[in-house]
Amino acid sequence: MSKRRRQTYVGCSVGERAGRLRLRFRWQGTLHSVATGLADTPENRRALWPLAKKVGAVIKAGEDPTAVLMRSRVRRPAESLDAATRRDLGPTVAAYADDWLAQQTPPLVRKAQARDYRRHLLGYVLPTLGSLALADVKPSDLRGVQAELFARGLSVRYVKNILAGSFRAMIRQATADGFVTQDPFAGLKWPKPRTPEPDPFTAEERTRIIRWFAEKEFSFYAGRATEGPRRRPHPPYHAFVYVLFWTGLRPSEAAGLQWQDLDLDRGRLHVRRSRHLWEYGAPKTEGARRTVELFPEVVRLLKMIQPLRVTPEMPVFTNTVGQPIEPNSLLPHWYACQRALGIRVRGLYSTKDTFVTTALIAGVKIAWLEQQTGVAYATLRRHYGKWMPTEGETELLRFAAFDPGLFSRPIVSARRGCADTIFASSRKIEGRKVRKGGLEPPRVFSPQDPESCASANSATFACVNS
Repeated sequence: MSKRRRQTYVGCSVGERAGRLRLRFRWQGTLHSVATGLADTPENRRALWPLAKKVGAVIKAGEDPTAVLMRSRVRRPAESLDAATRRDLGPTVAAYADDWLAQQTPPLVRKAQARDYRRHLLGYVLPTLGSLALADVKPSDLRGVQAELFARGLSVRYVKNILAGSFRAMIRQATADGFVTQDPFAGLKWPKPRTPEPDPFTAEERTRIIRWFAEKEFSFYAGRATEGPRRRPHPPYHAFVYVLFWTGLRPSEAAGLQWQDLDLDRGRLHVRRSRHLWEYGAPKTEGARRTVELFPEVVRLLKMIQPLRVTPEMPVFTNTVGQPIEPNSLLPHWYACQRALGIRVRGLYSTKDTFVTTALIAGVKIAWLEQQTGVAYATLRRHYGKWMPTEGETELLRFAAFDPGLFSRPIVSARRGCADTIFASSRKIEGRKVRKGGLEPPRVFSPQDPESCASANSATFACVNS
């Protein structure tokens, strides 16, 4: 056994935890581990070595390394600082987050939003930044967290919800409270996210899904009964799905309807609330508060499920135990329906996509569609642009006076579905005469074939061979 006396280590080393680099050193008998937010790569290790040597030299000289760390991009955790320094820097990110999350309750925020705040901060932000002083959070810290979350395979949209949504909301309140004096989001860049495209059902798929919910027998709680059917159709499920397909309501808006919101004599309903996570809340946006027109068939189905003794606060759509429908609880039946019918599985929100695309194909006025769905025109244009009718295609006809050769073939306006033909003069064009008759009849687009109608609306012109 060696008799060599063990020496006390007074340097600073570069270590790793969960794929992120940390500075480790011992000061005044306590081992400290300082997060850097940098990924564990050879380049980052080489970049941290000069700082580690400087910290080690300061410790060897018997001085507090706090000043060196404060001037650098990494700092000691707030709990390792002296009492005076902690008092000057204020609370840590974790301490402030605990108080802030406790205040995020309805009616200040929706229940789903409060859940996301807690999930994002506790699961992704605090494990890395929780030990830092709130006033000491810098843009480099957020860039480090952003890089770490991307390295974990999270999508751009989800990482942006975590940092630019939940964490920014907390920093905004901390700034108002006077704990944050600099913007930690300065210079934070984001790659362009990929917005999921609308995925509507076809007319045939919509019909089959509605029929499945009308005929499907659902299990009911028997209670103390020893006889009677345990499985039978549930009309509120059928009416709920039908309303989603033919009104443009969001699932949470339809689930939040109460009988006081319906005016069946006039064929109207009023969106005043939504239902999510088993409780009522405000609509998603201010524009979501609206009046929706109803088809006569929708009115008929709603009258069929209306109870004999109805009160204003009673829910319109109920589950098999008489409670208001919760969209998330309906999803097992929704997915089972599509699997049983052999339909590609899509989410419940695709019912709204189906209504919007069907309305655009039908040629409704955009202003009416905004009121009906509660979706602004800019959003409709961004998400459903390829289903919108092309505006101003006939403006090309104004160029005929300058060069008839531009229209050497007859042109059919796809929006009108009929031929708007321009013929050149009887002079020869490109070595031949343009035939003045015998146009191919315009294609008839059936309402039962949305794909053909969509292609018609998206095309600017259809050229028919002469």
